[in-house]
Amino acid sequence: MLRRRNRNALFKKIGFIALVLLLLWLIGRTIPYLFRADAQDDAASVVEEFYKYEQAGDFGSSWELFHPLMKERFSKSAYLQSRAHIFMQHFGVETFEFEMEKPEREFDVTVMDGVKPFPEAYKVGITMKYRSSFGQLDIVQTCYVVQDGQEWTLLWYYPGKGEEQHSSESSE
Repeated sequence: MLRRRNRNALFKKIGFIALVLLLLWLIGRTIPYLFRADAQDDAASVVEEFYKYEQAGDFGSSWELFHPLMKERFSKSAYLQSRAHIFMQHFGVETFEFEMEKPEREFDVTVMDGVKPFPEAYKVGITMKYRSSFGQLDIVQTCYVVQDGQEWTLLWYYPGKGEEQHSSESSE
């Protein structure tokens, strides 16, 4: 009788230890996904905010969301003039609709020739739909969102010569 009680107590202890180890393993596997989901949501919100500013014609606010490399490429005044001139005046539109793909996490991303690759970035495909004086125009653009310090910032993709489009982009 005494041996049976000791054996049952031993099985209970082993079962408890196995359950605790299983829970610790599950927690360890889940924690990285929790942080990754936040980063993906943060990246998506920056892209959405950028293109909502663009929709409203608030190019100054959208420019502020650019990564410093993009700000070097376009001065604020040049960006404001170009965006308003090309899209609003030439296309004859006041706004546009846009569709955004789900951000995809990528590593060692090169967005521009001659620029050191980013260790981690979120790639987001955007389709802007303009109802213009030239008919329906769809412009597909690839964006990347990277962290610059504590801020998430946006970059456009500039493929080098001879580089093919990304597989998620359609080529016709």
